[in-house]
Amino acid sequence: MSGMGQAVNSPEPETEQAATARLLDLVRAFVTTHVSWKPLFIGAVITGDDRMRLYFRSPERDRTYGADVLISHTGPGLLGSLVSPAFLANEHLHQPSDDPHCDVIVDLTDY
Repeated sequence: MSGMGQAVNSPEPETEQAATARLLDLVRAFVTTHVSWKPLFIGAVITGDDRMRLYFRSPERDRTYGADVLISHTGPGLLGSLVSPAFLANEHLHQPSDDPHCDVIVDLTDY
């Protein structure tokens, strides 16, 4: 995805390969039968050596969320929270977005 507001540096080839493999694992975890009340996973982009942004569409609001995560910390707890509509809708976690692909950013890099 191009046109993101923040500068994106290309990671080292080995790091990119590992991040891509982890990203594919995450995509497999999010691709399920659509349930009307769950956020819909719509995409992802690797934004750094250990960072990626996951994009979700809200089923209840006309809003797209960009969730920044550390690739090395994407375990079951984080994945479970991302498919919870209440977690992404928590406005205390929202930051303004300069990314044209999402309305708000949720920084989960400390999760």
